[in-house]
Amino acid sequence: MKQIIRNILLACVGMATLAACSNIDYNGEHTSDGMFEPNNQAYFYFAQPEDTVLNYSFGVKTADTLTHVVYVPVQLAGNLVDTKQTFSVKVAHGTTAVAGTHYTLNADTLNFAPKAYRAYVPVTLIRANLSEDRNDSIQLVLNLVGSDALGIRFTTSNKVKITFNNVLSKPDFWIVMETYWGLGAFTKNKYRKLLAYYDGNESTIGNILNGTDGTAQGYLYQHVQEVVAYFAAHPNEL
Repeated sequence: MKQIIRNILLACVGMATLAACSNIDYNGEHTSDGMFEPNNQAYFYFAQPEDTVLNYSFGVKTADTLTHVVYVPVQLAGNLVDTKQTFSVKVAHGTTAVAGTHYTLNADTLNFAPKAYRAYVPVTLIRANLSEDRNDSIQLVLNLVGSDALGIRFTTSNKVKITFNNVLSKPDFWIVMETYWGLGAFTKNKYRKLLAYYDGNESTIGNILNGTDGTAQGYLYQHVQEVVAYFAAHPNEL
């Protein structure tokens, strides 16, 4: 009986010790492999692994859309601080985009605001020098760059790829609108005008045509007629 009581007391002491240890406050962070890092770290943040490839097409946008800004999310691992925490990026292997021609990026002004866990890398994509007829395979690959004050969280998964083009192809569903809805022969400007009603989302139109939502199909038909009327009044814009 004495031995049982002694074991219970030892167990209680052990639990108390563990509880005390768990309340120790320390600065720093553990990496995925269990190593302790005394400084804060940064990493590209994406909900899914495949999100590390970002695709954008100017082709579905109206002609007055000349640039587009992609905001690449970066997450802080560690402790919030009262001052800005600066990080940088570098253009990595696999990049075919040309700075100033296909994109602009001010890599020297990137930082986490005070008390912020999230920051963004703004990359401005440029439409003017992209082909309208073929996919140029233009892509920009970026790596985060560490410093003495702010390290990099994942050295082996530290890459984001931005691909973009200016191609607009005739969709499969155009034949339905051309034959039965009076939209007429395909032109890029005509299609862009229709896409503008759906924020440039081609799949939305396809889903409506293939779906069973009569109201959505009715609105789509109405938009098609508005496009027809517009180009009847502005044939020089076809």
